[in-house]
Amino acid sequence: MGKERLFELIRKEEVVLFVGAGMSIYAGYPNGEKLSKFFYENLPDHIKNDLTLTKNLPQLTDDIYNLYNGNNDYLIETLKKVFDKKPTSADTHELLAKIPHFKTIITTNYDTLIESTNYNIEVIRNSKDYANADLKKQLLFKIHGDLTYPEGIILTNTDYNRYFSKSQEHTVFWNAVKDKLASSHVLFIGYSMDDSNINVIIDKLINELGENRKEMFFVTPYVSAPKKAFLQRNNITVYRATGEELIKESYEDLKLNYFPDLSKGIGTADVALNFANLNNFNLDLSKKDNLITISSYRSIDGKEKSEFKLDMLFPKENAQQFSEALKGKSFDNISLKGEVVKELSHYLNGFRLKKETRFKSLTLIRAPFFSDNVEIVFEDGFELENYKVELYIAQPDENEKHLKFVLQGFTVIVKLEFNSSNNSFKFNIKIIPDKTIKTTLAGLKFYEMLSKIVSNQNFKVFRKNELLYNFNIKPNFKKDALDAHFLYNYFKKLKKIETHFGVRFTDINLEECNETYIRNILAYIDKIQVYQIFNSLDVIIDDQKEIERLNKSELTKEDKNDKALVISNKEILKLELHNLEFSIGYPHQIIYDVYIANKEELKNKKNKEVKLKSKTNKIYFQFSDKDIIYKKGKKPVYKFNNI
Repeated sequence: MGKERLFELIRKEEVVLFVGAGMSIYAGYPNGEKLSKFFYENLPDHIKNDLTLTKNLPQLTDDIYNLYNGNNDYLIETLKKVFDKKPTSADTHELLAKIPHFKTIITTNYDTLIESTNYNIEVIRNSKDYANADLKKQLLFKIHGDLTYPEGIILTNTDYNRYFSKSQEHTVFWNAVKDKLASSHVLFIGYSMDDSNINVIIDKLINELGENRKEMFFVTPYVSAPKKAFLQRNNITVYRATGEELIKESYEDLKLNYFPDLSKGIGTADVALNFANLNNFNLDLSKKDNLITISSYRSIDGKEKSEFKLDMLFPKENAQQFSEALKGKSFDNISLKGEVVKELSHYLNGFRLKKETRFKSLTLIRAPFFSDNVEIVFEDGFELENYKVELYIAQPDENEKHLKFVLQGFTVIVKLEFNSSNNSFKFNIKIIPDKTIKTTLAGLKFYEMLSKIVSNQNFKVFRKNELLYNFNIKPNFKKDALDAHFLYNYFKKLKKIETHFGVRFTDINLEECNETYIRNILAYIDKIQVYQIFNSLDVIIDDQKEIERLNKSELTKEDKNDKALVISNKEILKLELHNLEFSIGYPHQIIYDVYIANKEELKNKKNKEVKLKSKTNKIYFQFSDKDIIYKKGKKPVYKFNNI
């Protein structure tokens, strides 16, 4: 059976860690067998001669205790010599100190490795310690005591018999220990099945809890077949490993799986925050529907390494596209169907914070090669300050390079093709405005810059006073290449309209450019007339009296003088330009050299349609705040109203 079940329970914070002497061997401290030998070999000869060396530590120390007439000074002094020395290593215990998921640790060890490496643990040796403990912290029960309180050390059989008497088993201390063992799964590390200590403990747990006990796990590098059979018969899972290996494997599992499990209802906020802090980063957590999610994170020391790892299974039709994108051959983002993505994980300093396995779709967006605010300075003194520029680079093949500049409202794609034989290149520029340009100023800045570039002006690009690029190439642009001059003037006109009416254009769609509307609005602002070429103007007259009035007018007389015609509208004209409405007064159409092209038909009353023409084929437009106008110095010979 694998360790997945044990690691799952540790992630759920439901495991009590029971630690024996084998966990301290790597640190230079002895196990029970070696400690027995140390006690025996350091005895004076007259005592040693009356003893037989045994691996059973409680029996040996009990014999020594009795030979010293009930004095345990030798035993305590020997323990001090063994455990007061500095450990040769504390790596495993330092790693254990970074795992707050073991809310309770119980040990029979006399050393201080656990508490000396964990500043956030409460050491409990007796009932008084438990009463004064901060139960929100990790709890360390030292059930055999330690050298800070020699009188409480359990070492000999006599100590065991005294301490595990019926009266002692019902103390606050032992009730707390039994409660932790009964309410949690138990992981034994650092014990041998030849150790009488662990045999007694396991027997007591089995006898007292019976079938109602939770799962137990026994970690040992070696166990004999009979002992293994005993453990399995009592439903205790055995893992072949050292304590150091198991702690390391558990830590690696927590790094990979604990934080993603929070969103599944596994784990608690307190432990998650503590686990992050112990491992040098901070989290902000949020809770919704009793599920914890990570809303933000940051490294404590500022050395932050954030990574995303993607596991995908590509169909053949996507593999080529993805390969080219990874090799930098295109700018394309990659859109994937959900079933292609097996897993997307987010890591911070090696800790997986999130793991997603279910997707409707996934889009991989290429990061820019350069992204910053710059200053662009042209040779005529024109400058763009604090101008955001993103640069993407793609190289489809060795003789071609593509540059994509993402600016404020615009994307510029430059394709460069190199000819290595004559050391020359040709280029193609494509301008792609955003679907809507957010402001007139953004369009004005861009097209003023572009108009200067296509006019072959040199320019320099700076970032924080550092020269990044000096453009002094003189490419041969066609007249008004890329419509740069036209659109620069267009945005200048929009800015003038904004200023006059006190408005702002937003979300400007260049596909909706309307030069006629612009011309008419500016004619109103500037109080000027504008004209356009026309062939004829047809006016339908249903009123017979109006036709008779027309026949008697100056328009029907033959003379050499030009005649002016004014057609005025009695309704104010309103125009909608880029989602804003403008009232530009009453519209008037003026033909300064008008004549009737179908006079004979009108005289003979054969037609109600008056065909008006201009000798110069021009018709003028004027927009005023009055519904009637007269051109100064030239009175119109006829005026149509409400047409």
